[in-house]
Formats: sequence, structure tokens, C-alpha cells
Amino acid sequence: MNEIQKYIEILRDRLNQVIDQFRIRAFGPNNERLDFLMDSFYKLQPKERVGVLAGVAGGIGFVIIVAFAIYFSQVNRLKAELNEAFAALHELQELKAEYSIEDARFQRVVEQVQKKTGELQVKPFFEKVARDTLVQIEGLNVQKNPLEADNPLGSKMQEVKVKDIRINNSSIPKVLNFLIEIEKAGNYIRVQDLEIRGRFGNRLYFDTKLTARGYQVGG
Repeated sequence: MNEIQKYIEILRDRLNQVIDQFRIRAFGPNNERLDFLMDSFYKLQPKERVGVLAGVAGGIGFVIIVAFAIYFSQVNRLKAELNEAFAALHELQELKAEYSIEDARFQRVVEQVQKKTGELQVKPFFEKVARDTLVQIEGLNVQKNPLEADNPLGSKMQEVKVKDIRINNSSIPKVLNFLIEIEKAGNYIRVQDLEIRGRFGNRLYFDTKLTARGYQVGG
């Protein structure tokens, strides 16, 4: 209702401005033209006065018609503006509802990552998995980097990259078991790059190099 009243007030102001401009142009700033016309009218003959009155009546009728035309034109314009305003308001409400749903999903993702990785120490985690799977790792290098500027998670999370992990002289089953246990732990860490090379003269044991990637909440 406030929007409707606002547009009604705007319409009234516009009509008042049109009336004021017409009055000034027709009668002068201080009605000088009106006084002159009245003096001239009383100096006319009766028949001439009748003709003048008829012309004035016709002019007044024309002005009334023009005023109504302007009025209805402004009313139609007001209706169109109101329809656009209500359509925009409806669209805004829909976008707000969609935003609330997406924001709730976003918060759930952040909470899940926080729950799993809030107290995670990356290097000790990899060392423990290595001990449990009976492999020996070397060269573990942990890097934490901010996410891309256009990533909505960038304000809450950071990327964790574990580089240059080497597993030398180990069998394929042990390496695979090591990789599976890393991803099964639920710490949002996944193997990104994997390179396995055979050892010269030995078909059972291999040298492995890998990079893992994950996420943590916080700076």
C-alpha cells in the first residue's frame, strides 16, 4: 500500500504542475491577462459577448477534455509502473527464497568440512596411514593455498595440497591400499596425481610418486 500511495502522490504532483503551468500561460503570473480580458469583455456589445462566451465555453470544454486525457494517460502509466513494481517485487522474493536455500546448502558444506578437518593435522595423518598399511613414505610436502577469487567457498575454506609423496620399493597392492585408506578416512582428501614406475630387474616392487588434494576450513 505504501508504494500505491507513493505513486498517487506523484500523480497528484504532476497534475498540479500541469494546472499551474496552464494557469500561468493563460492568465499571466498575477492574472494580468485575466483582468485585461474582463475589461475588454465588458466593453463588447451584447451579441459579441454571447459569441465570446460561446468560444470560452468551447475552450473550457477543450481544456477539460485535454485534462481528462492527461489524467487517464497518467493513470495508465501509473498502472503500468505498479505492475512492473509488483513483478519486480515478486521476482525479488523468489530470488530471496532461492538464495536462502543455496545459502543453507553452503553452510552445510562448510560445517561438514569443518567437522571432518577442523582438527586434522595433514602430515601426521599421512604418516599414520602409511604405518597402518605398512608402507614407507618420503618427501611429504604440505601446502595450504587460498581458493580462487570467484569460488564462493574461498571466504571460508582453503586448499590443502600434499606434494612429492614418494613410496619406494613397494608392491602395487600395498600402494593401492595406502591410497584407498587416505580417501576412506573422510577428510576430504583425494589423490590428484599418481605416477608408478617399475624398478629395474624387479617386477614385484615399484616406485610411486603422488600428489593429494583436500580442503580445510579457516585461513
